[in-house]
This record gives sequence, structure tokens and C-alpha cells, in this order.
Amino acid sequence: MKIAFLPAVCVDFTPKDGKGRTVHVYRPYAAIPLHELEEHAEKENDRGSLQELGERYYFGLGVEQNYETAYGFLLRAAEQNVQDAQFLIAECYRCGYFVKQDYRKYFEWLNLAAQNGSWMAMLNLCAAYKDGPKAYGGAGPKIDHTQSFAWSQQAEQALLGYWAFYTQPNFVDFGEIRKQLVQAYARTAYQLAQHYIQGMGVNRDLETAMGWLQRGKRFVANATGQLRVPVIDDAIKRLKARMAQKQAGRAN
Repeated sequence: MKIAFLPAVCVDFTPKDGKGRTVHVYRPYAAIPLHELEEHAEKENDRGSLQELGERYYFGLGVEQNYETAYGFLLRAAEQNVQDAQFLIAECYRCGYFVKQDYRKYFEWLNLAAQNGSWMAMLNLCAAYKDGPKAYGGAGPKIDHTQSFAWSQQAEQALLGYWAFYTQPNFVDFGEIRKQLVQAYARTAYQLAQHYIQGMGVNRDLETAMGWLQRGKRFVANATGQLRVPVIDDAIKRLKARMAQKQAGRAN
């Protein structure tokens, strides 16, 4: 899975006394003061700065929330193929933030963001192909479980890519990104299991479904040390009962 852009810079720290080794710390743009971001964005048109500024104004992070200002920065980043900026532009059209609500433009930007590696866009496409056009004022794609399944697979791969990046040694996470990734991976593994359980877009296969549920549970456990994941644990319990019932039926 190709990911178009991940907003981080590497900063080298060397001990003042000259002793010890230099440490390379990967710091997201979230660590940079607002005025420096704005200066860098204007002078260099730097896509990382533009993306960070767009997010700060979109969510109101340390600044007054302003969708108009956010849209301007995000659009400049999106035009440079920043997939997360493209996703937020899509959200502006879905929700009517600053721009007029327009589901057709929403899906144009959503598809572009997904193609460039946005796991958030991929998961939204999974839902869109599952829900059908009525959920989007008639402008959404037709129900297509094969496409929904395919985007679920793509999202799982993209999440692993993001996770590998944000768990590098010495990486400083200023924005709870890892927590979001863990939750999203567990949700995606659960969705893939449901596709196999219900035979939606893929042949029904309960063993493979169980494998996805267990994979999601392991991911959460390895990432957080949390041994219980209620939604997945309940799904595993139900699936085990279903598999046992099926096996008993064969024996009879």
C-alpha cells in the first residue's frame, strides 16, 4: 500500500557536552509553533505545514475553529497529494463546512484520498458501498459488497503502514495518533471478519473470519497490553458457538 505523505520531520538532538550519541527524534508538525508553520507555509508552500495548519483550524486545535481558513490551507495541501488533507476536504463537502454540501464532490475527494493511502477515506468508502446511494442523497455509489470488501482490505494494509511509521524508535506522538490507529485496526479486522461470516463480497468462510477476529485482538494486545477487546471477544464467542453448531450438524 503506497501512502502519499506522512507529516513528520526528523530533528537531531546532540548532547551539549559532546558526549553520548546523537538522537534522531521524529516529530510531527504538531510540535511546531503556529507562527513558524504559517511562515513556512507562505515561503515554501510546504505541504506538511499546510496540512498541519488546516487541521488546527478545522478542529480548533490551539486556535479558534475556522472552516474557511482551514479549507484554504487544506486545499493547498490536497493539491500536493496530501491524502489526509484530501480526506478533510471531502468531509467539508459531506458536512457543508464553509462550502455547500455536495455529495458528488465528497466522493470525488474521498476516492482521491483513498487512492493516495488515507485509511479514513478507505473506511468511509467501505461504508458507502455497503449503505448505497440513499444514504448520500442519491449521489453515493451503488451497493457493492465486493468493493466494500476490497476497500476493507486496502484499509487494513494502509493502517499497518501508518502504524509502522508512527511506532518508529524515538518517535514522539503529540496527537494520540496511535490510539486512533489501534481502534481503527480493531474495527477493520472486525469488518473483514463480518464479510467472511456473511459471505458479503467474498465466499463465506468461518475459519478465515475467526482468523481476522484473532488478528484484531492480537494487534490491540501487542499495541496496548489490553487483553480484552469486548466487541471482538463477543464476536469470537458467537462465532465459536456457530462453528461448533455447524460441526455438530455435520456429525449428525
